[in-house]
Amino acid sequence: MSTTSSTENSFCRADWHKSAPESIRNAFSAGDGTAGWSAWKDHLASRRKPVDPDRLIRGVEEPMNWGVPEGLDMAPIPDWLGRALDGNGRRIDPALQKELLGWLAETSGAAADVGNVLEDLACCRALPKLAAVLSSDAWFALVDHLLAVVVDASAIDKDRDPLPHQLAAGELALTLAYLFPEIKACRKLKSAARQALTGGLEDLLDGEGLPHASYVPSLRPLLACWTRCRALGEQLKGGCWNDAAEDQYEWLVRHTLRLTRHDGTHVFSSGSPDKPDTALLKTALRFGGDDDDHDIASYVLPGGKRRASKSSDAELPDAASHSEWAAVAVLRPDWSRTGPRLSVLYPDRSVRLELGCGKDIVLSGRWELDVSVDGKQLAAESDWEEVCWLSDEDVDYLEIEIELADGVRVQRQMLLARKDRFLLLADAVLGKRTGKIEYQGRLPLGTGTEFQGADESREGFLVGSKRRAHVLPIALPEWRGDNRTGQLAQSDGTLQLQQSAEARRLYAPLFFDLDPRRMTRRMTWRQLSVAESLQTVAHDVAVGYRVAIGKRQWLIYRSLAEKANRTLLGHNLSTETVVGQFDRSGEVEPLIEIE
Repeated sequence: MSTTSSTENSFCRADWHKSAPESIRNAFSAGDGTAGWSAWKDHLASRRKPVDPDRLIRGVEEPMNWGVPEGLDMAPIPDWLGRALDGNGRRIDPALQKELLGWLAETSGAAADVGNVLEDLACCRALPKLAAVLSSDAWFALVDHLLAVVVDASAIDKDRDPLPHQLAAGELALTLAYLFPEIKACRKLKSAARQALTGGLEDLLDGEGLPHASYVPSLRPLLACWTRCRALGEQLKGGCWNDAAEDQYEWLVRHTLRLTRHDGTHVFSSGSPDKPDTALLKTALRFGGDDDDHDIASYVLPGGKRRASKSSDAELPDAASHSEWAAVAVLRPDWSRTGPRLSVLYPDRSVRLELGCGKDIVLSGRWELDVSVDGKQLAAESDWEEVCWLSDEDVDYLEIEIELADGVRVQRQMLLARKDRFLLLADAVLGKRTGKIEYQGRLPLGTGTEFQGADESREGFLVGSKRRAHVLPIALPEWRGDNRTGQLAQSDGTLQLQQSAEARRLYAPLFFDLDPRRMTRRMTWRQLSVAESLQTVAHDVAVGYRVAIGKRQWLIYRSLAEKANRTLLGHNLSTETVVGQFDRSGEVEPLIEIE
């Protein structure tokens, strides 16, 4: 990050005043630079517009501390600026100027990272006040530095570093244009800022306001940047972006609520529940939320008060969502803060998921797998890609696939039963030749969550502040007497499922009962026989399971070979996957059927 810029973009202090108000031009034309600078300071102190950016946004929280990126407790500001803002000085402070000039020298050539740009933004927003304690040379040196940062921002790769690009090329440029319309070099930044912000919203989001999975960790910081710009845009002719970008911003507000935890923090973050960005979200709702969004916020945000416009959660837009372009899915039965909610990111060759139940984050992090055949570890040879997404009144279902070496594929299933309140997570390892398949799947436990296994059987509980999930490894025998086929245990902060078989294919499912009312009820599961042409098929052709908890029972079927007409418990099946519940007569009512 440079403190100087190219000749055509540089800010010429010698004639900046030619575009300033008449009183300042007259003072300079008299040949008295001191009088001109004094007139400029008086003008900044007395003008009613533009309004201080902080006054455009209601609330007591400092807007620059909204959505602070991971690793920062608050938005950084230079030490010298902190002292300047804490004081009530009305005279030039030589010591402060010396620190400022030293800071400018240090930042010359520094990388355009988030911390540096946030410091620049803090300086920019303070410029009107700093005129009272800085000489004209020091003040203009700071303006030159900020203008150079904006120019240099055009070289930032928006796709690789979206946040520093939007902060510098968008927000910093827009703030300079907003604060100093009297200065031509600042005023002309408005068009470039508008273009950068429009491009950011249109290119980083999927067309319906959802950021790509790679940018989800930066969702709150980006929303903070765009919301501060939105406040400035209301005061600027033409706003801060075009109509298409405005639509994206409004959709983003809803997705932010969708990706909000019970305590108000963002999914996959280490954010403190003491700082849940409430002021940011309320301001974003004011600028970009419709009636549905305000109703959703009353359910989702801590301390939210239910509004009268909707009689129930069922009348609100669907809480679940998926975008193939973004590689993001949210499996969520409703907008309740206490209900189960599974967020999934699957960019490139990694899958991250987060399961929230009540106040606890049960799972959060990378869902990893290791697959070997005949002792050979199989590396990934493709990215994860969507196979199927379905969301209806019964289930939210996502299936994705990745290619491994030696022609092996893994199809990963995630099913959240809306009314029945269970989660199925499964990997289907699909090979082309018979061999010794060894599979290990590792699910990341959330902070404060542990797996408590049963003494004699293989199931266990995921426990946070209380029991949140009853976990059943339904492809393994229920009792621990035989350990040859695999095990389920906690290790290194993960829930690890290990399975092995001499086969072409292998199915590794975990059944999570998420209904707290069933946590103490009797439970059992059985692997069932699947028949084809009156002959029982091998487990690498098709598998079926029966799960019983209390009086509730479910059937899970997965074809691993080519689909065929098969029978399971007297039911004819010709589909790839069936998950259903048994009714009182013993018939299976499908919750989902994948052909």
